[in-house]
Amino acid sequence: MTKTGVLIVGGGVTGLTTALLLQQYGTPFLLVERHAGTSPQPKARRFNQRSMEVFRRLGVTDAIGAASKALANFQGMLTGATLAMATWPELTPNLTERIAQHAAFAELSPEPSVLCPQDVLEPVLRDAIDPAFLRFGTEVVDLHDQTAVLADGSTVEFEYVVAADGARSPIRERLGVARSGIGHLAANLDIYFRADLAELVRGREFNLCSIENPAASGAFVSINGTDRWLFSTTDGERDLDHWVSTLRTVIGIDVPVEIISILPWESGMYVADTYRGGRVFLAGDSAHVMPPMAAAGANTGIADADNLAWKLAFVLSGVAGEGLLDTYHAERYPVGYATAEFSSGSAGHLGDMIKSITSEKVAFDMGAAVFGAQYGEGGAFVPDGRSESPVDQYAPGGRPGTRIPHVWVKPGMSSLDLVSGLTLLATAEAWEMAASAAGVRCVAVDPEFAKLAGLLSGGAVLVRPDGIVGWHCAEMPPEPSALLADAVRRVTFAQPRA
Repeated sequence: MTKTGVLIVGGGVTGLTTALLLQQYGTPFLLVERHAGTSPQPKARRFNQRSMEVFRRLGVTDAIGAASKALANFQGMLTGATLAMATWPELTPNLTERIAQHAAFAELSPEPSVLCPQDVLEPVLRDAIDPAFLRFGTEVVDLHDQTAVLADGSTVEFEYVVAADGARSPIRERLGVARSGIGHLAANLDIYFRADLAELVRGREFNLCSIENPAASGAFVSINGTDRWLFSTTDGERDLDHWVSTLRTVIGIDVPVEIISILPWESGMYVADTYRGGRVFLAGDSAHVMPPMAAAGANTGIADADNLAWKLAFVLSGVAGEGLLDTYHAERYPVGYATAEFSSGSAGHLGDMIKSITSEKVAFDMGAAVFGAQYGEGGAFVPDGRSESPVDQYAPGGRPGTRIPHVWVKPGMSSLDLVSGLTLLATAEAWEMAASAAGVRCVAVDPEFAKLAGLLSGGAVLVRPDGIVGWHCAEMPPEPSALLADAVRRVTFAQPRA
């Protein structure tokens, strides 16, 4: 029998990110994945700035950048009857506004978003994990109390389980957790193929290309920008010869085409009614399924992992109370549901998604969507009266339950890089003694950060390991030690000292 703190079921992006975070926190874990290797399918490709901030903390952004450099210049969306004829869409007011938004919120993070197909990203994450704690090629066949039985007959004794085992999650089904939401939206087909199209797209390097053609309508997706591409459609035909011929038609030139795979998938919106069942926590697609609109699915799973991992680490190390784990559902369920609901704004397939992006009114603020999640009631933070209002337009402010603002504190170092464990970012040295007594790190911050975080002279913010503000104190209080100690207890759900 193997004993561990956290059993992670599923070796996709969410499971691997959870493993990396637990590894960084020094928390015992074991990851079990039923497939022999990481995903052979490109699946998710756009990883937003918030996800890249998590990867920055984990020290893997350079490796991700190197792995994804082929798509560094592939941005924007083309439309046309064939790929050969496709052009950039007309610069509508909506599109102009979106471009301006992207330019503005690029300054809100130390990391850019990246295009990196999931079959490229997952090996990078896997290679950063100690292989002694990875078991690919086996699966959990039974789960009872605190023991899991694997397909090879071995058993694992655990304290907690993170079920990152996908949209059809056997563990979620075993728990009997129901799902709510819009439900089925569209039946899709992804044709993953090889064709040398580098010269054809030169000067028109695109992220997505919407195609409307009698032979087939859908969207081309850049996978490596040279000879690997994907065509996503609602056409249900699965015959290989049909797609070799049809792809040549919608490409618009006679070029050799090799089909790598044809993958049917359902676009829909389903959100688990609870993210926790006893010692089991749902994360990623097991908790929420959403269409590819806004490229939010994998990014939401990464955020789940970031929220959950430190809480498990704190509870298992004895520095936090069990109640901290209940805040995972309280914080992540509303965000997961809202993100899935927004992502369902298209008809559920890429062609309609592109049309909505290029023609409909912008109904959301990109900064708020990526950076502005406001955790609400029942979260692991101390409310200050501002935390009850939703964030419609992102503006850095140091509100409890939101991500701390990013500023460059020196070349190459962001304010986000100052956070390690529970960290007090303070404007006065007087906080150092209080922080030491409370068992948290204390780091001095400059006036630029203080202004963005809403701190006056002597103010401080207590930041969680995931970069979320746990407590905000605008100015120096009369009794900083007592106030900070109380804040730490409220954030960690620790029992008061006798």
